[in-house]
Amino acid sequence: MDRTADPSRQTAARTGRRAGIVSRIVMKCPRLIVTLCFGCAMVLVAVVGVRQLYLLTRHDLESRQRDLEVRAAGVNALIASESRRLLFLRDYAQHVLASIPEPEQPHNTRPTHAAPLHPAPAATSTADSDTSLSTWEVAGAMDGPPVFGTNAAGLYGLKGFRRDDTTLPADLVLARQIGPLLAISQNADAVERTAAFISSNGLYVISPQRPAANVEAMFRRFEKMPYYRGQLPDSNTSHDVVWTPVYTEFQQGESIATLSAPVYVRGRFRGVVLMDVTPSRLLALQRSSGVLTDDETDADFALFNSDGNAIYFHNGNMIAARPASFTDDLLQAAHTSAGAWLRDGRTTAERGGHYLIFQRIGDTQWGLASATDNVELTLNAAKRVFSSPLIVAWLALAVLLFGTLRVVNHIFGRYVEASVKLAALARSDPLTGLANRRSFDETFARAIAHAARAPGGPAPIAVLMIDIDFFKHVNDRWGHAAGDRVLEILADIMRTSLRTVDVPARLGGEEFAALLPDADRATAAAVGERLRRAVETHAGHAAHTGSAGQPDAARPETIPFSISIGVAASPEDGPAASDALMAAADRRLYRAKESGRNRVVSDDTARSGPVKA
Repeated sequence: MDRTADPSRQTAARTGRRAGIVSRIVMKCPRLIVTLCFGCAMVLVAVVGVRQLYLLTRHDLESRQRDLEVRAAGVNALIASESRRLLFLRDYAQHVLASIPEPEQPHNTRPTHAAPLHPAPAATSTADSDTSLSTWEVAGAMDGPPVFGTNAAGLYGLKGFRRDDTTLPADLVLARQIGPLLAISQNADAVERTAAFISSNGLYVISPQRPAANVEAMFRRFEKMPYYRGQLPDSNTSHDVVWTPVYTEFQQGESIATLSAPVYVRGRFRGVVLMDVTPSRLLALQRSSGVLTDDETDADFALFNSDGNAIYFHNGNMIAARPASFTDDLLQAAHTSAGAWLRDGRTTAERGGHYLIFQRIGDTQWGLASATDNVELTLNAAKRVFSSPLIVAWLALAVLLFGTLRVVNHIFGRYVEASVKLAALARSDPLTGLANRRSFDETFARAIAHAARAPGGPAPIAVLMIDIDFFKHVNDRWGHAAGDRVLEILADIMRTSLRTVDVPARLGGEEFAALLPDADRATAAAVGERLRRAVETHAGHAAHTGSAGQPDAARPETIPFSISIGVAASPEDGPAASDALMAAADRRLYRAKESGRNRVVSDDTARSGPVKA
């Protein structure tokens, strides 16, 4: 014997059993199987579509991030341009101061802090102000902005400021000459920056020109601001251009940032040149200058500083109201994480289905941000999908699958309907609609098996064998059509007289049977007697409805008839076995015929009599 073939045969056998199970399931529920298969295909198509929609939303997020990078690069380019202008002003200031020789001081003398100074006529031919006053003003050159200053007492206690009478004339000359350049730089483009020169000697010039203010208060403000304090020798040893954090300009209430550069001459700190830049004007200029082409018609953006404070824009214009897309959760995330975002350079934060896309602007302390949510992303993705020619193929596939499902379901519906009808015909009597012999035998076998599994021992089960008395006489006298109608009438009476759990059947000709589960012999005999009485009642009623009291072949329900019944039950008549019980019931039916018909016989003690023809 080849043992190596055993596993193969076993595998083949298991495969065959599985195939048989699948085949039976398919044949039993073909319509359901087809519907499930097509449903799976539709679900697969839907999953592919949803996945593609999701990928499009992720692509949209990435596109928005790249769009933000381009915008930030445009703003940063403008800031770089501002830096170059600032460096030009710083270089000009250093050149002017270096070209003016400082007067020699006597040995062991120190700069005074309160002595009045009248600048030399050559240097300040238009200056007629007394610089020893706590507040003084000198007209600018070439209609430039005026120069404001204070004395040593006004600078007292202010870090980074010190009155030096020896260098004050040169600082005043520079302030008057740089004023027109500040005005030119201030009006160079649409940024409309504020430009200024602040001297450590206690004077300053600002463009655009502003109304006279408390000069001493201005210097106290300068001393605290990062654009001046951050440029002191101990804070900016490399003399680089410094970006200050965004702050609120005290006169206009707008958030701004400042570019500042220190002025050094012969290694000595002489002051600061600075430019204020408003983020809103930078963004508006960047959008209107054609740096970026944007297809969006309603673009909402925000500029965040390192503290998470924001300025909002709609189509490049600053707006006071916060756009709805910037939710409270997103703003809370910006407040807590803006510093980290600026260090990382870019990020996308998600809070409850809403997204904040952030991009740092160059090396500044500003970040450009836009907001969106899953609904907007999905709608945009859907628009792209439905504008694509592929959607036609996708929809055609879905319609084709649905149409095919309907056709196949219709075909299988007809098939299943025909199969059900064939099964019913194969298991029922076509004339009476009762179970036929095959169905009755199968039901009998199942009932016996069920009775055998009853708790406490086998449950009782009984069977009735029923036969119409003198049925041949009915056929001979009133015809086979009337005989068929009598059979139908008996079937109807059996349905109404038997218990709901009982199974009536026509075994052939005028011979009927009834299966009575959970019925002993006495119960079965009582049920049989009830059936016999129902037939007898029908016969009495038929005798009164016939024509002139006679049966009428045209009205078969007027034909009287009677039945004889034999009863057998288990366990009284032995163990439950269909053949034995049927034989016992048939034997007692024969005894009922011998005993005069129209009766129920449930045991073998009934005395036999001649059978009437």
